[in-house]
Amino acid sequence: MQARKQFHFVAGALALVLGVILSLPAMATHQSRTVGNFSAEDAQTIEQIVRDYILNHPEIISKVLPKGVAGPPPPPAPAAVAAARPSDMSRAIKPVSAEDHIRGSADALVKIVEFSDFECPFCKRVHPTLKQIMSEYGASGKVAWVYRHFPLDALHKKARKEAQASECANELGGNDAFWAFTDRLFEITPANDRFDLAKLPDIAEFIGLDRAKFEVCIQGDMRGGKYAAHIEADYQDATASGGRGTPYMVVIAPNGDTFPISGARPFSSIKSVIETALARGRALTRK
Repeated sequence: MQARKQFHFVAGALALVLGVILSLPAMATHQSRTVGNFSAEDAQTIEQIVRDYILNHPEIISKVLPKGVAGPPPPPAPAAVAAARPSDMSRAIKPVSAEDHIRGSADALVKIVEFSDFECPFCKRVHPTLKQIMSEYGASGKVAWVYRHFPLDALHKKARKEAQASECANELGGNDAFWAFTDRLFEITPANDRFDLAKLPDIAEFIGLDRAKFEVCIQGDMRGGKYAAHIEADYQDATASGGRGTPYMVVIAPNGDTFPISGARPFSSIKSVIETALARGRALTRK
């Protein structure tokens, strides 16, 4: 009975978002759009539910579509995604440097550069996944995680201010404070511009920063105050390297090849791309 209810729900929802479902690679990516009379937030929730169901039950496509209408090709397996050719556009990404926020070793073989928005629900979802990636690959020096800002202004008016706050955490407490602040903000934000900015100093105090100094640092306009130029530079880097929604990641192999990942992909999918990037590194050392 429960399975039947799920089928009918997905069938109805599929009729609403079919146009979006036909472009599966863009799924689980927060972008500025609406579907029918639904708000952007509701549309994102529906899309994610339908996408997750279809990935686990691809046979439903042929049951829901009208006769004679071809459905989308089955989603590629993680290995197929990993085997894709390096992206020309993602090669335009700014090189990782000491100015970046790096989790793990700066000398790691593979770098995952994540372009993220603190109010994006899918960024919130993928954050623990990337922490899991670092638990498996970070200690050995195989992978480093680089965080860059990609605020979607059309959806999230607060995202640049939150990005400024994370930079203030870095200013007052260094790289470790930046990541502690980022972890905590993603942990407690309800996402979709529903976080109360008045609580930003609470996070700073929670991770051990001087509250008064932090409050001075985050002064300024909603474009990011003293860090507006830095946040905008990250934004431009994201769009120049192929980012169209959040989260957007570029995996950089030891030989310089780049592999873009759009959306809140599962652990297995991201791991597959990392393994491909590491293989490029092993091939390089054999030459």
